[in-house]
Amino acid sequence: MPFLDLPLATVRQTGDGGVQIGDSKEDVGFDDRSTTDVLSGIAERALRSFPILADLNIVRTWGALRVMTPDGYPIYQQSREYPGAFVVTCHSGITLVPHHMGSIAAWIHGGSEPPAIQDFKAERFHV
Repeated sequence: MPFLDLPLATVRQTGDGGVQIGDSKEDVGFDDRSTTDVLSGIAERALRSFPILADLNIVRTWGALRVMTPDGYPIYQQSREYPGAFVVTCHSGITLVPHHMGSIAAWIHGGSEPPAIQDFKAERFHV
């Protein structure tokens, strides 16, 4: 039953009517397991926002490692030591895909570096 016309940051409805919910952010190193406490919190927040979900069944859950920088913003950089090797890392790969598929892809394919990425270098972390 479609109820969500636009994807939100934490809730999306798929073409077949399924609902994807995810909003956790935990500092767990390389442990990609889901915990029932975190899953319960996600479900509670979703139900508060969308009471229509109360009668649905959870089909599956999964955990994954999110690529996050300390400030939450992406890193876009070509290696100085190994030209042709690039770092393009961000959490919001889906929401930033128009940028990644446009100027970032053209840059990696041999084009010029987009001026808009100047503030997204790893040096901002003093590395």
